[in-house]
Amino acid sequence: MTKIAIIDSQTAGISGDMLLSCLIDAGADRNKVVNAIVACQNFLEGTKITDAAFIKTKSHGFNATQFHFQFKDSISERNGMKMFHSLATCCDFLKLEQRAKTFALESFKTLISAEAIIHGENINSVHLHESSSIDTFADLVGCATALQDLKLFGCRIFSTKVAIGGGLLKFSHGVISNPTNAILEIFRGKQFTLIGGQVDEEITTPTGAAMLVNLTSESINYYPSFSPEKIGY
Repeated sequence: MTKIAIIDSQTAGISGDMLLSCLIDAGADRNKVVNAIVACQNFLEGTKITDAAFIKTKSHGFNATQFHFQFKDSISERNGMKMFHSLATCCDFLKLEQRAKTFALESFKTLISAEAIIHGENINSVHLHESSSIDTFADLVGCATALQDLKLFGCRIFSTKVAIGGGLLKFSHGVISNPTNAILEIFRGKQFTLIGGQVDEEITTPTGAAMLVNLTSESINYYPSFSPEKIGY
């Protein structure tokens, strides 16, 4: 039987740490992933990771895995393309397979491309605020490592419709509607159906959205025919 993976974000949305936690819950080697994440601090100036661990928890009565991540950062904004090159160096240091490296880099490029369009800047000049922290590297490198460990880069990946929440958000530039400009730009022109409402908060983040559109090209209305093998929450 052909191996597939299904990412279900139609009720809870998707963020980098949520996807990462699900991959660990589905059986990815947590030590390998944590070691890769910790290595990221060597490639982003001014950062120091103080805690990186996956813990078992309950969410709405269901067993799940949660990524607990803490860090110190002396820099509040960074040039996007400089971060891109630092991420590439980090992936090379970790000896990630080409598909894993490409996934991490293209996901990050999706982030900075969206910011460039939103602010009317050249991609080489974009400075990131919320996405400039090592938390973004941790999500990208962690997911790339976990997907590689689970051998999911060689299989077809499906996505359900994507819940995005609603309401207003406070961020570095003030208050903005949810979904944010970044979320709308990342999904613009792509074959994904977004579901708003139910909660007044951001449940799909730019990092989560960027990774999703680099794993699959469209959302589906219903699960395809499949036989469950590994499940992650």
